[in-house]
Amino acid sequence: MSATSPPAAPTCVRSVRHDGRHPFGSLAGRLLGVLTVLLVVAGCTEPDPEPPPAAIDHIQVVGEFGARPQVIFETPLEIAETDTTTVIEGTGPTLADGDLALVSYLAVDATTGEVVGDIYGSQPQTMQVNEASAGPLYEELAGAAEGSRLLRVELGTAADPDPVVIVYDVLHTRAWGEPVDPPEDAPSVSLDEDGAPSVEIPDGDAPTELRIVTLKRGEGAQVQAEYAVTVRYTAVSWDTGEVVDGTWSEGQGPTTIAFTGLIEGWQDGLVDATVGSQVMLIVPPEQAFGDDTLVYVIDVLAVSPMDGTEGESE
Repeated sequence: MSATSPPAAPTCVRSVRHDGRHPFGSLAGRLLGVLTVLLVVAGCTEPDPEPPPAAIDHIQVVGEFGARPQVIFETPLEIAETDTTTVIEGTGPTLADGDLALVSYLAVDATTGEVVGDIYGSQPQTMQVNEASAGPLYEELAGAAEGSRLLRVELGTAADPDPVVIVYDVLHTRAWGEPVDPPEDAPSVSLDEDGAPSVEIPDGDAPTELRIVTLKRGEGAQVQAEYAVTVRYTAVSWDTGEVVDGTWSEGQGPTTIAFTGLIEGWQDGLVDATVGSQVMLIVPPEQAFGDDTLVYVIDVLAVSPMDGTEGESE
């Protein structure tokens, strides 16, 4: 080899002198030689093959949060273990053990691709974040932020042997739209850490006509007369300032009501309100229950059809 030749690439064969003796004479040298051989051999070992992608990595979920998603995968999808991943990371409050969650879901048979469960075309479901109510979804809901979309694959059971692919939307349980400054003469509203409103009635006589005050403006679907609306609300008497009705007490949560079944003040005041909004309605007696002016603070959380056609919730 000439002086200008590049050094030869190392091989995986241990070096041996032509006379048969080990090239390292001393004990330390022999130990160093053994170490060198091990490192060279290790460098020549084939790396372990990467594991194949999990079943959940073969699924594509398309669509806006709150609207019925499109779930795309090749059938049959082989599912070796139950797994969950977050498709959309929410920015709302984080659910804790014992909280109430509002969810919509779509379930698809992993073997046939057929839809086996779907509540996007009806009212969202309220469940408590505990093992008894949430079942296998409990660990995923605890710690999830409202506004999140979860994708889950589940193994089959003895009763339902086919595995399933499920998309869950963790809907909001309080209004999340942009705050709007109310008029100075309107009742003042403050929220506790859970979002429950408190209302302070101003001095003076109650309005004689329905008054609509937007406190937060959402960007979701509009409330429509032929739909149901999912809300959370507080009702306060103008005369006494006391809470007379509501859904913020412990153990209570969002409720879904047919729009046509609402009092006149709600029907006139909520039509065209958008999901995500918080609206204050000051309702005179003739548009409420006939005996008192009522101040409602209403969080508009979802709209859904009553006839099974697809609706939206944001």
